[in-house]
This record gives sequence, C-alpha cells and structure tokens, in this order.
Amino acid sequence: MGGMREPKLQESRLSSIWRHARLYYWYLRANWLSLWAYPVPFIMMNVAGIVYALGSVAAVWALFSKIHAIGDWTLPEVMLIYGLSIFSRSLFHLFWIELMNTSAMVKAGDIDRLLVRPLNPMYQLVAGYLDNDDWGELLTAVALVWTSLGMLGHRTVANVFWCLLASVSGSLIFASIHAVCNGMAFFTVETGGFSQLAWTTDEFSRYPADIYGKGVRALITWVIPVAFASFYPAQVILGEGRLRLIGLLSPVAAILSFAFAYWFWGKAMDKYQGVGN
Repeated sequence: MGGMREPKLQESRLSSIWRHARLYYWYLRANWLSLWAYPVPFIMMNVAGIVYALGSVAAVWALFSKIHAIGDWTLPEVMLIYGLSIFSRSLFHLFWIELMNTSAMVKAGDIDRLLVRPLNPMYQLVAGYLDNDDWGELLTAVALVWTSLGMLGHRTVANVFWCLLASVSGSLIFASIHAVCNGMAFFTVETGGFSQLAWTTDEFSRYPADIYGKGVRALITWVIPVAFASFYPAQVILGEGRLRLIGLLSPVAAILSFAFAYWFWGKAMDKYQGVGN
C-alpha cells in the first residue's frame, strides 16, 4: 500500500506545482496591466532608475580612471561582477520585493488574509506584487554584463546563458536573505533593523570578494552567501581551478539558501497570533 501511495503523492505535488505556475502567470499579467494603467509615471520612474544605475557605474569608472586596478582586478572584470550584482538585485527587486512588506502586514493583520486562502502564504505575498521602478535598472544591468563580456573577449552563447542562470540564482539568494530578515516580523513585529542589515549585506556583492578581509570573505561566502550572487559566478568566466569550481556551485548555493529561508519563514509564521492577541 505504501508503494501505491508514493506515486499518488508525487502526482499530487506535480499537480500543485503546475497549478501554482499557471496562477503565477495570471498574477503577473494582472500586475503588469496595473503598471501600465499610468504609463507616463511608470516610464519616468524607470528612466530615473537607468540614470541612477548609470551614475553608480560612472562612480566605478571614475575610480578606475585614478587607479588602474583594484588588487588584481581590471575595470572590465569589476564591471562584470558589478553587472551581475545589479542584475541579480534588480530581479529580486522586481519579483520578490513584497517580502519587505511582511512587517506591515503583521501589524495590520493582513497575514490573516493569506492564511484563509488555499494557497501557500509566501507564494501569495510574492506573486501579489510586481515592482514598478526597477525595469530600468534591469536593462542597465543587461547592457553592463553584455558590454563587459565583450571587453573581456568572453561574449559567447555559453557565457551569456551562464550569466542569466547566475543572475536568477543571485536573485534567489537575495530573496532568501530578505525572507529571513523580514520573517523576524513574526517574532518582533517591527523589522526595520533586520531589513537594513539585509540591504547593507547586499552591497558586498558589488565588488570582488577577495578585496575584503578573510573574516568578511568567509561571512559573505558561507554564512550570508551574497558572494554567490556575483563574485563566484564571475569566476566561471574569469577564474580557474578552485574558484571556478566554487563558482559552478552558485545555483546549488541559491537553492540551499532558499530552502533554509523558506523553512525559516514558515516556522516563524507559526508564531503569528493575529491582530489583538
């Protein structure tokens, strides 16, 4: 009997995954249409995002105009790492940013609304909102990665595909960090300090990890793995030996990070008592 139940259980899980995937399409469609309800503000916000992102890139270029290399890193190499970082971050901002609203929902009791529906609460939270002002940053990141690959002479189909995979993995790592920090709302209600810690940690992904001290490098690799969002994926293209092998593990690091974050968020939600309790 146990052998018969297992295929049915697997079929049920596959059916659930397919159902959530179909629903996600409709969530995205509704969110996208809402973004274009007021096209001028939407376009202007994203033009501003492009200007902001280009300003950050210009700051890196200005630094290299005075210093020809940071450690052993040249401008195109740092630009690839920087591009992968903002590529990952912009994907996180666009598709996962509603995790930042956990504390507000706990305060307002809106978590109750998620709990009474026959869908995963985190899924509802994330799918219910599509960010409106990071599309420009995403386009800038794509252009930056494309340009840096060309400058390095590594613009191949395989490397472009790897950068896409690495950026999706990186967005999952950022989502994991923010899910844990904002999941603290179920314990503390207010998560401003935890959220700020998550945003600050994200910044370490913008530059080569080996410019930091050993302690920081170990922290952003094995504890809060933001180095797997940009630095280590870049090693698959730029590096060799041990660093390249570690870089290939970036998608695995992303899956493990999210598995832990999802488990933590669920356990934390078990502590939710509702408004007035």
